[in-house]
Amino acid sequence: MALELVAGAFLSASLELLFSKMDSREVVDFIRGKKIRGKKIEEGLRKLKTMLLTANQVLNDAERKQITDGAVREWLQELKDAIYNAEDLVSEINNEALRSKLEANQSRRRKMLFKVRHFLPSRFDVKKVEERIANIISTLQFILEQKDGLRLIEGVETRPFRRISEATLVKESDIYGRDADKEAIMKLLLSDHQIGGDKICVIPIVGMGGIGKTTLAQLVYKDIDNKVMEKPFDGKAWITVSDESDVFTLTKMIYQAVTGSDNCSTTETFQLQHKLEQFLDGKKILLVLDDIWNVNYQTWCALKIPFDSAANGSKIIMTTRNENIASKIGNVPKHELQTISDEDSWQLFSKHAFSSVEPTAYPDLLEVIGRKIIKKCKGLPLAVKSLGGLLHSELDPKAWENILESDIWELPQQENNILPALWLSYYYLPPCLKRCFAYCSIFPKDYTIEKGKLIRLWMAEDLLQPQRNKPLEEVGNEYVKDLVSRSFFHVSSFGGLTMHDLLNDLAQFVSGESCLTLDDNYSGDLMTKKTRHLSLLMYHSCAIKKLRAGCENKVLRTLILLDAVLFKEPVEKFFPQLQSMQYLRVLSIPRNLHTCNPLSTKLFGSIGSLTLLRYLDLSGSDITKVPDIICSLYSLQTLIMQFCRELTRLPDTIDNLKYLRYLDLSCSAIKRIPDTVCNLHDLRTLKLNGCRQLTLLPSNITMLSNLQHLDIVGTSLRGMAPQLSNLKSLESLGQFVVGKNIESNIKELGKFQNLGGKLCITNLENVVNVEDVSEANLKDKKLIRQLILEWKGDSTEDSHEAWKVLERLQPHTANLEYLEIRKYKGRSFPGWIGHPSFSCITSVTLSNCKNCCWLPPLGQLPSLEWLWITGFDMVERIGNEFFYDGFSSVDSKPFKSLCSLSFSNMPRWKEWLLMGCSKESCGGVFLNLKDLWFSDCPELNGACIPDYLPSLTRLSIFRSSDDLVGSLSRCECPSLDELSLENCLTMKSFPQGRLPSHIKSIRIYECSELVSLSEEGWPCHLNSLHISCCEKVLGGNLRRLVSLTCLWLLFLPNLKSLDGMGFGHLVSLRELYISSCDHLQCLVEEDEGLPTSLTSIKLSNLPNLKSLNANAFRNLTSLQNLRITQCEKLLCLPEERLPQSFSVLDIRDCNLLIPRCQKETGEDWPKIAHVPRIIYKLEDLEDI
Repeated sequence: MALELVAGAFLSASLELLFSKMDSREVVDFIRGKKIRGKKIEEGLRKLKTMLLTANQVLNDAERKQITDGAVREWLQELKDAIYNAEDLVSEINNEALRSKLEANQSRRRKMLFKVRHFLPSRFDVKKVEERIANIISTLQFILEQKDGLRLIEGVETRPFRRISEATLVKESDIYGRDADKEAIMKLLLSDHQIGGDKICVIPIVGMGGIGKTTLAQLVYKDIDNKVMEKPFDGKAWITVSDESDVFTLTKMIYQAVTGSDNCSTTETFQLQHKLEQFLDGKKILLVLDDIWNVNYQTWCALKIPFDSAANGSKIIMTTRNENIASKIGNVPKHELQTISDEDSWQLFSKHAFSSVEPTAYPDLLEVIGRKIIKKCKGLPLAVKSLGGLLHSELDPKAWENILESDIWELPQQENNILPALWLSYYYLPPCLKRCFAYCSIFPKDYTIEKGKLIRLWMAEDLLQPQRNKPLEEVGNEYVKDLVSRSFFHVSSFGGLTMHDLLNDLAQFVSGESCLTLDDNYSGDLMTKKTRHLSLLMYHSCAIKKLRAGCENKVLRTLILLDAVLFKEPVEKFFPQLQSMQYLRVLSIPRNLHTCNPLSTKLFGSIGSLTLLRYLDLSGSDITKVPDIICSLYSLQTLIMQFCRELTRLPDTIDNLKYLRYLDLSCSAIKRIPDTVCNLHDLRTLKLNGCRQLTLLPSNITMLSNLQHLDIVGTSLRGMAPQLSNLKSLESLGQFVVGKNIESNIKELGKFQNLGGKLCITNLENVVNVEDVSEANLKDKKLIRQLILEWKGDSTEDSHEAWKVLERLQPHTANLEYLEIRKYKGRSFPGWIGHPSFSCITSVTLSNCKNCCWLPPLGQLPSLEWLWITGFDMVERIGNEFFYDGFSSVDSKPFKSLCSLSFSNMPRWKEWLLMGCSKESCGGVFLNLKDLWFSDCPELNGACIPDYLPSLTRLSIFRSSDDLVGSLSRCECPSLDELSLENCLTMKSFPQGRLPSHIKSIRIYECSELVSLSEEGWPCHLNSLHISCCEKVLGGNLRRLVSLTCLWLLFLPNLKSLDGMGFGHLVSLRELYISSCDHLQCLVEEDEGLPTSLTSIKLSNLPNLKSLNANAFRNLTSLQNLRITQCEKLLCLPEERLPQSFSVLDIRDCNLLIPRCQKETGEDWPKIAHVPRIIYKLEDLEDI
């Protein structure tokens, strides 16, 4: 009852759950079964509860005062630690009661029960329990004696603000008051002038935390490509730096971001910087370094070396709170972000407080108070947004006045770096949300948290308040929605959850010593005996000692090793004390921690002793079976063993895990699921996706009455389990395999009332009676978002029967976002496909519908953004039926949202008619199309391509008629940036006519009949030209490519010389790469020269190259890098000394040349002695 009166403090929720466990029938009966000693334990727990209730009376006042009074904060931390100790004790008792009950239920003979009872004292020492209770009571007594001296008041009430009834995962809110800032940054990004001697402009955005630096950078990062007709940068990348200051780590992050590759095995800083330098060479890039804290001038000097190879006009945006960092790193005046105006603050506040409804719809007094509140936020957007979320839908003016009049506003922020507005938002959270929010401090700043994982962690730590008739997963989902709506979480574009740095600081402040993240910056004095939750994020093996230090803490509840930990020794070496962590509830050691060695039996033995464990993640381990000892973890709720490629079976004792709710075996080698899994009646999620060796589900799977999510996509199931439709709670299935037996009849789908998410219905050729399809009743399944319909094999199914099946598979129109149809056997599509009522569809894929003669009217789907059409063997003509359905208004523009369109494997397609869709008649079609792809369309008439594609940025033509290439001369494509041609087998010359002038990059690959490159027709803005694997190319005149900066000539066996190609006119060329041109003997003759603008030349695998023209190199005063590899006949370097501008000379696998370049002794050494970096072999990359 006391807890109902005082419901605001962080620890109140902990106490409520603790008392609930103390009073549970299992615990009470178990203790009373201990007779005399049991009475003493019962009396001790009763006294403990009384003392905790006394402490609870002052918790709200203590929590309010801790922000300004360090002594009160210390008092709260001591109390919290005592409560944790009490929780551990009660959890042990509860777990022992559970174990006793389970083992007793499994006993079939009285003798076995006798053994169990004799076994209990060794696991549960009653005398020690008495001593622990006495110690906790003694500690609490000491703590409570201090409360009067701290002047803590009993009975202070804190009414949490009303929870939002329908809190949704909101999108990024509108930005107010930043138009001028955006324009200023945009202007700097689009300017091309050099800054002093620096080729790259470094733009610092400076401001206090929460003022919107990252938001502004994101805004310009996303909008810069839409600001001008041409893309201003060849590539973009975003790096969140935070407190990272290691050159290698930062270089690796940048390299992975700019190359789009996560695979980087390089371990040496110079070698990695060299690779980055080569990649950036000649490219104009935009890089954002967000949230810099610790990068000093020396680090920056080392970090920026690779960027010297990038093109002029490249830009780096950096955001930081530190003006000193900005002044040392930036080379233009810093852009200091100011607070936003009161009016902009009010607009932002209103959006979150009133849900974009006009404030006038609410009581007048709210606006008056609200405008006073936002003045106290002092123009800080994060604070405004946070308080707007706090007061969302709160109509009581008194609640608003409480916020306005709080003394927290007077707190100097410098004392603890906590914004008063954020503290108020936290202070008025319901206590259950406070604990969940504080737990998130276990994740480092800028870490993206997967929502489902977070909820399961909360569950394992008893942070979710049980609600009647509501699964804990649903309770957790509501908690997440609530924290998102209050702006404590931000939902990323991929659905993950992130926290602003200041909110992470707040979570760390609230959690105190109980939560800790160890990383490479860990100093060693942060870990205390009060630390209960530990995560590790480290990049170097030197972190082993830190990990071992963490493992010495025997009261840990959470041990999570995050993504980036790298170790070379067996993982059990890092957990010598693991079995002594008797209170551990969460243990996560995924694959990247033990790639060198498999998990040992010894380690599993240690894990098996962790009787309170509820969450276990062993993803990626090399085990072949789950040891039986794991199945003795009676409290386990979550078991994750995804990507265990050697795991073939589960033990039959898996049903000992009576409380298991989440079992993930995805992408494992599991062959059979034991029938005993079906005894796990609490199981909510079973993930089997990607288990390709799994052919059958357990026959009694319907016993899993609470199962909500069953994912069987990517398995080899031959059919569905009998009576699967009896799983009435099932919300997602992933895949339904249609068979000819009763249990796999498609009509069984109709019995799944709550099915949603992604659904793939496969083997549709097995439908015997089309009326069964109607009973599947997809029309009423409103929650399906992704639908895949698949026929398999080369069946001779009647095309009309296939049409009737597809016609009856019409889904509900409300929420469908993705539709894919594979190997459909019909000749045409039913009317529902392409109907405009499917207003949410953004992606459609139609593949291998080999009998179809016509495409459906997909142009009427208003939200369609991505469309892939492949394998339509019978289609010869695409006409108006593709754009309109015959019933819709022709006035509506077809494909108005389409961004990407791909046609492939269309062997008979000849005509593409756009009647009624021309620029003149309706303003054009495909007005937003950015990416167009033709592959294997050999008969398509190029004259059919739309002549007006205003947004097209990339065009790819593979194995198709060269008429398509020739037709570009008549197309109006003002935004076309990239052109790729591959396997255009009849194309003999290029260009064929004048190409759109704004093309910046052209790639020509495997065009076997291409002989020459024309002088006319090239785009005047072309920057990059790659020609490779065109065996007949002899050369061509490129003299008009005055904007060309990068030229690659690869695998051109007939190319003998660069003479006549007009190299002297390529005045902008910076990078020249020639490789695998077997007949090339020299670059240019004596009277020819190379462009003086060149900064990088790479010559590779040129077996007949004999000399480098001295005249060609004489005037290359900008040349910095020369790489020569596998040129066995090359005798020497040019006669004259290499230019002073040289920074790297890389010569490898050149048997005649390398001896001449040896230090001091080589004949060519005087020509290269001034070059800072000289590489002769791979090992030199590490030595220099």
